Amino acid sequence: MFVFLLQTLYTIMQMNENPLLLFYQKEVCMLSGKWRKVSFLFIIIGLLMASPGLKTAAAAEEDAAASYQIVALGDSLTAGYEFGFDAKSVPYGYVEHVYEQALFQGLRAEYVNYGLLGLTSTGFSHLLGAVKDGKSATVSDVQPGLKDPRAASIIGDAAKIGSSIRGADLIVMTIGGNDLLGVAAQITSTTTDEEKAQLLQAALTQYETGLTAGLQAVTSIAPKAKLVIADQYMPIPATITVGSLSFPLPPDAARLREFELLALSQLNEKLKTIVAAIKAEGIDISITEVSKPFVGKELEYTSIANSDVHPTRLGYAAMGHTYSTTIWNKYLNVRTRPANVPVSVVVRGKELPAASPATMKSNRTFVPMRDITDAIGAKLVWNKTSQTATVSYNKHTVAFTIGSSTILVDGVKKKLNSPAAYLQKNGKEQKTYLPLAVLSEELGLQVTYRSTLQAVFIN
Repeated sequence: MFVFLLQTLYTIMQMNENPLLLFYQKEVCMLSGKWRKVSFLFIIIGLLMASPGLKTAAAAEEDAAASYQIVALGDSLTAGYEFGFDAKSVPYGYVEHVYEQALFQGLRAEYVNYGLLGLTSTGFSHLLGAVKDGKSATVSDVQPGLKDPRAASIIGDAAKIGSSIRGADLIVMTIGGNDLLGVAAQITSTTTDEEKAQLLQAALTQYETGLTAGLQAVTSIAPKAKLVIADQYMPIPATITVGSLSFPLPPDAARLREFELLALSQLNEKLKTIVAAIKAEGIDISITEVSKPFVGKELEYTSIANSDVHPTRLGYAAMGHTYSTTIWNKYLNVRTRPANVPVSVVVRGKELPAASPATMKSNRTFVPMRDITDAIGAKLVWNKTSQTATVSYNKHTVAFTIGSSTILVDGVKKKLNSPAAYLQKNGKEQKTYLPLAVLSEELGLQVTYRSTLQAVFIN
């Protein structure tokens, strides 16, 4: 990898399209036409696939009144693209981490992701302008040449985007990396430093204009929502580390990195100025500095060794951690589970006691009766004679009888769609176990399973 990376960095300076391609978060994920391009027919990323908590644009309005609505806008970082993704890949990007952290906060969270591969700040402003004005739009209207295969369906549903934004409690965004693409396309090995500076300033002006207009459109639609936007990170390491050895970058590569650091610094300063102006208007908007955790971990947090600047799974986790800290001042996780415990259960932001772990029957999660009702804050009545547990909460009552295939819901008998409640000995104590999903849903609670954490959230 060391030799390959050095060759890559040397080669960059010799290509006709060079320095700022390392910022390229558009359709060409490789640094040169000499390398393989990622086919856009295979980077739908699984965003079209169903995922618990992820609402499609068509369903974004459902349950809005009862939910904490998260809307994600921006480019491929928001979409959660990783090097090597194809049509079957399911993203686990920073947006998914933010969503999980909302669940940890005890929020009845839902999210919808409108991230578009290759979107620039100008395209961002055109899209949000159409959304604000209630106009239909096409890909050509927003950003000619945008090659995200989902672009037409997302952009063509501007009314749904508007509805999602209007109902949003939290809006998260990434935008800016693709704005430097135009600079990269114009820089060659003969481009002077003065010409590079002029091209960069033109791109930064375009970024400032586009992002300002786009954010103003968002805030006019959702003036009360909380907005969090990320700065841009540097994907090129300062040195190459192999084991315990560190090597400096070759001179040409070092100069390239120096130029890109300047470009990033100026772009991030523009972002601060834009956000400060919007904040002064009374809007709840913040910058989350995702660039910080990438410093010194570029090879681990990005796929730059494969000539791709996008975050790895670890990089997206670092971004999610930074977003969560900005939003909630914390980042939470479940306890390490013993091998015999299949899932963690988090109720209203608190994990059930380790002494009373969940169990599985026929792929259904069961939890100790007293622990779950205490966590929910429900009233529990146990009839020892009939071995019936009656749970009351939120104007609903559910009665489970040990071994019975039916339950009583608000006095009406219903057939269980899971195994029956049962008794199990824990040491010297015998505990009643209830089917978690059935209990929670019949009480009007949200049940969300996250396979990424092997955790069930009840909110």
